[in-house]
Amino acid sequence: MNLVERYQAYASDFERTFADDDWFRLEQYFTEDVTYSTPANGLRVSGREAVLAVLRAAVSGFDRRCDSRTLLTTAGPSEQGNQVLREWAATFALEGAPDLQIGGSERAVFRDNRIELLEVRLTPEMLSRLMKYAETYVLPRAS
Repeated sequence: MNLVERYQAYASDFERTFADDDWFRLEQYFTEDVTYSTPANGLRVSGREAVLAVLRAAVSGFDRRCDSRTLLTTAGPSEQGNQVLREWAATFALEGAPDLQIGGSERAVFRDNRIELLEVRLTPEMLSRLMKYAETYVLPRAS
């Protein structure tokens, strides 16, 4: 299995996890010392348990509070050395709110067929759009 195939298996299992909340399924894809980074907001977390907790919190705190989420790959995934790069677009829908459309990229750096760095990049504009949408439409519904 090449790195793109391994990444696609991870992405597929991430979507299964999104649906059923079984985060243990994803452990096999990460090194124990994996780092998750979102440079736009300065988030950087290390360690498999911490990374899975951050991913779970993000999905529970935003994605699952929307009525629907559509995620599309717009470029890649492509292998470059020991990393896989992908560009994506996401649309979130929530009754009574306009749809939110954002795009970004993801970089997965592999060591021994496991992800040692998962980096999600959003432009400052995309991060601002996401945060404003969350504050205006998603978070008020949680209270």
